[in-house]
Amino acid sequence: MKLKQLLVAVGALSVLSFAQSASANEGGIELKHAEISVTDQAQIRRGLTVFTDVCMGCHSATYVTYKGLIDYPEIGLTREAVDELRGDYALTEGMRTDLSAEDAKGSYGKVPPDLSVIAYARKGGADYIYSVLTGFEHDPKGIIPDGNFNEYFPGHRIAMPDPMGWLDHDKEDTAQIEKDSQDVAAFLAFIADPHQNQRRAIGCWVLGFLLLLTLVLWRLKVEVWKDVKH
Repeated sequence: MKLKQLLVAVGALSVLSFAQSASANEGGIELKHAEISVTDQAQIRRGLTVFTDVCMGCHSATYVTYKGLIDYPEIGLTREAVDELRGDYALTEGMRTDLSAEDAKGSYGKVPPDLSVIAYARKGGADYIYSVLTGFEHDPKGIIPDGNFNEYFPGHRIAMPDPMGWLDHDKEDTAQIEKDSQDVAAFLAFIADPHQNQRRAIGCWVLGFLLLLTLVLWRLKVEVWKDVKH
């Protein structure tokens, strides 16, 4: 009886997990692929510019300090550039929007989320960000107002207005909007874990050391036991 209950529980969890995964993209829509690199300084810097010029009108990234924009080699801004960017904010403060919570609720009905770890908080990461930014369309059913229907947002109704001007954009602007959207997706993917590149580099050295150590210990074992008959 217990085995049967266990199998039923496992089956239920599997169904729930599948349902949650499927709901990440409403209707099973496959996310667009974002061409990004969290080691590409030029792309990350361009993404920072898009973030400060567009996204920070409503969103913050409080886990990223202005000092981090100098210290992280993948960004590596000069002190002068950061001073110009931060204004009256302290160097050790996080990147905050000037939009107050009250004004945000009045305009959008809710407070826009902090984007510091949005790339890890949403299934699909950078692909999700890129898809949402370039996913504003007209509601085929005519129910959701223009500017609030997003093909890739769960439920399709999104409070965030079209930040990149994707809806009804001119065809000649498509490449630039896609590039800007991918750049900011790269920036957000990087700041979600700003030590990821350093960690990967250390991991490669550790794996190399362990491989070499394994070889040395194997040769030592052969040498120690060579005269012992089995």
